[in-house]
Amino acid sequence: SMNSRSMLLYPEQFTGKYRSVFLIGEANFKVKANKNKPFIVKTNDFQITALGTEFNVSAYTEDNNVFTTLITGSVLVEFDDLGKKLLKPNEQLVYNRKSRQDTLTYPDMKDVTAWQKGELVFNRKTITEIITILERKYDCKFFYNQHSLKNDRYSFRFKDNPPLSEVMDVIVDVAGDLCFKIEHDKCYIMQK
Repeated sequence: SMNSRSMLLYPEQFTGKYRSVFLIGEANFKVKANKNKPFIVKTNDFQITALGTEFNVSAYTEDNNVFTTLITGSVLVEFDDLGKKLLKPNEQLVYNRKSRQDTLTYPDMKDVTAWQKGELVFNRKTITEIITILERKYDCKFFYNQHSLKNDRYSFRFKDNPPLSEVMDVIVDVAGDLCFKIEHDKCYIMQK
């Protein structure tokens, strides 16, 4: 399944040695094992070879970080000239495109797959990071003064594909010093 503003490029037929696709954005893959034809997901910076498995990849072009999370089975992640990592279930590999550093984390798997159930989960994110995700999900342009937003981190969970106004009500309520106005496909965030 594909998350909002995501594209998957693939051939009409898989010929040759591999089943290879190119991902921009976020998708969840359930792959049947086929030793003769490995399944490969490529992004700009690295590729993931699935070895019969379910995994989630988030590789949005505007994000510095690319996330590969293994749910079941095993995957091999290969970086641009930086070697390989074999992931075990419940492991998430976070690769930073700028610093070329990678980190292994153990996220809550319910958070990783929440978007497939229409849930919106923010885990210790700044308002700026939250806005980037909301712009993607709601196809809405946000207008705000970068300097007026603090770097505090917030955690939110919304269920059932909530409308943007409902999400913003909660966010400004918790942030305390912000208010917002939605006009068509634009959302303005102001200081109170």
